[in-house]
This record gives sequence, C-alpha cells and structure tokens, in this order.
Amino acid sequence: MATGFDQLTAYTSFEWPVDRTAVVRWNVELLLRWMINGSPPDDYVRAELHEFLRARAVAGQPIEDSILVYRRGARMFWEALLDLAADEDRAVLLTEWDTVWSCAEDYLDLVVDVFAQAYADQQDAPSTAGDRRARALFDRLCARLPVTIEDRDRAARLGFDLVGPYRPFTARLVGASIGSHADLAARLRATGVLAFTEGLRVTGLTPEGFGWAPFLEDARLILAQDPPVTRGLLGAAVDGLRALVAIAARSGRRGRVHADEYLPELLLADSPGVSDRMVRRVFGPLERAEAVDLADTLRSLALHGFDSTAAAAALPVHRNTLLYRLGRIEKITGLSLRDQRDRTLVLLAVTWEKLAADVQSATRRPDPFE
Repeated sequence: MATGFDQLTAYTSFEWPVDRTAVVRWNVELLLRWMINGSPPDDYVRAELHEFLRARAVAGQPIEDSILVYRRGARMFWEALLDLAADEDRAVLLTEWDTVWSCAEDYLDLVVDVFAQAYADQQDAPSTAGDRRARALFDRLCARLPVTIEDRDRAARLGFDLVGPYRPFTARLVGASIGSHADLAARLRATGVLAFTEGLRVTGLTPEGFGWAPFLEDARLILAQDPPVTRGLLGAAVDGLRALVAIAARSGRRGRVHADEYLPELLLADSPGVSDRMVRRVFGPLERAEAVDLADTLRSLALHGFDSTAAAAALPVHRNTLLYRLGRIEKITGLSLRDQRDRTLVLLAVTWEKLAADVQSATRRPDPFE
C-alpha cells in the first residue's frame, strides 16, 4: 500500500512529520481490528485520527485531496488483501466482498466526519484562509492561466504585487512541526510575500529586493531561492528549489543554500529515470546474486573516495578481505573499479540511492489524469 500511495500526488505532495509507512500501518491495523472484532474506534482512537488529519488542514491541503488519499487507500487495502490471501481465503473474501467493503465504507465515513471537523476547526483561521489563497494564486501563475478578477482579488487580499517577474523560493524549518511552517508562511505573507505551506516546507514567490535577514535568524531555516523568472519557467524553477532543499536538509546544511553547491546531486534529480537506471546498472547484478556484503562494500568504497584502506577500516574488514570482495564485485558487475568512468558511475549511483526518496517526494508533479 505504501508503494501505491507513493504514486498518488495528493499523498506525496504533503510531507508528514512522522514516518509515512507508520501512518499507513496505523490505519490498516485500525481497519483490520474493526473488521475482525466488529468494534468501531473508540473516542481515544478518534482523537488520534483527528490529529493525523488535522495536520493536513493546518497545512492548507485541499480537503478533496485528503479524502481522495483515503478513498484510494481503501481500494489498495482490498487489493492487498486479495494478493496476500491464500487461495481458500481469497475465495471467502470474494464471496463476502460486500461485508468487507461495508467495513471499509464505514471507516471512510468516519474519516470524512473527522476530516470535516478538523478542517472546520481551521476554516476560520486567517492563516489557513491566506494559505489557500496563496496556493491557488501560485498554481494559476505556474499554469500560465490568464489573470482573472478572482486572481487580482486574491493578490489584493494577500498584499502581493501581481506584476512579474517573480523570485521563487522554498524554505524548510528542520525539525519543526507543520504548525511552525504554517506560522512561517503566515509571517511571510504579512510582509507581502506569496507563501503557502506544503507540509514540512514553505514555497512561494517574493518581490525583487525582499529582505530575508529576519527569517534567517532562525537557525533551523534552510532557504533556496532563484533569480527572477518568467511565469513560463516558474514550475520547473520551484521543482528545482524543492529538490535543492531536500538535498541540503539531508546533508545537514542550514541557512541560505545555492544550486552551485550541489550540482552533481541536482543533475541526478533532473534526470531521475537515468539516475534510477544507473543504480540498477551498478547494484542490480549484486542484488540478483544476493550479495548484500558486496553491495555494502561497494557503497563504503565510493563513500571513502575509493580508498581501499579507509573503506576496509570503516566496514570493518581486513584489507585483504576487501580486495577479495572488490574482485568479486568486478566479476559480477563487469565494472572496473580502477577505471575513472566506472568509478564515476558507482559514485553517482551511491549518491542517488541516498537522495532518491527525498528528492522524488519533494518534486513529484501532479498527474493531470488523477
């Protein structure tokens, strides 16, 4: 199910402050207990569910997207049950599908009720209303749609000047809550910035000459910003900034970051298909050979600049053991670890392995057919 959710933009565009898989597991276990025991969630569980769902409301996520995630989740839950069941149990599930779906629909009804309450709690908050307006205006600018009266009204309410060009930015408060990011977006909007939350991230546009100094006093802040761009380039520019912030956060950086500091990583992020293919080329043969120790050895070697002595100490293994493993790696993969071209391939593959999940989650674009 977690793999299926990762293909759903309404899910991946929102950064949870906790482990995504743990949230999926919590919901699945709750539904399974309801099906098996026949007892709906008690007030304590409903309160916990309310906190999960409230996070989306605080971040200004559209309620339609939030409900879509759960509706798709119910379908994936059913498909997972069928896939995992033995033949005899699968026959029972298919025969009693209406009973199973009745439980799933009751759970969806509960989720919709809790969502409605969570969003109602936030609906009248000025920060939430401003977040929705900023997101709607930003999306229309990226889509290069004609400026309408409604757009001008949104801009006027936000105090944002619609006259371009615009300076896109993405910022993140490392270790902070969704509420803290919502507060950051609200403070930025109060200074004439078009800013909205994306879970654990704030994105938007600033006027030329905007001063970031007061915000950069927060030691948790990572800020990535591009020079002014036209509307036609906004979408691609912001995707690059989201990737840059994700890369910088993983590397432990804080403050203002620049693309020039992470060019190899951004090159990989710009071509995820090719980057995935590099990982398969380097590690695929080792995975098929079930040679986990060799894969770990190769990663250690790349991370230590192909210094065999340093890699052996880090693993730790005797240097002769390391050399024996390197010979096996070369035989299985067909790579030459003395060749600079193959070394570069290995280094890029190892780099992308570490970054892929964060970058792809940060930059996944909406699917127009969803």
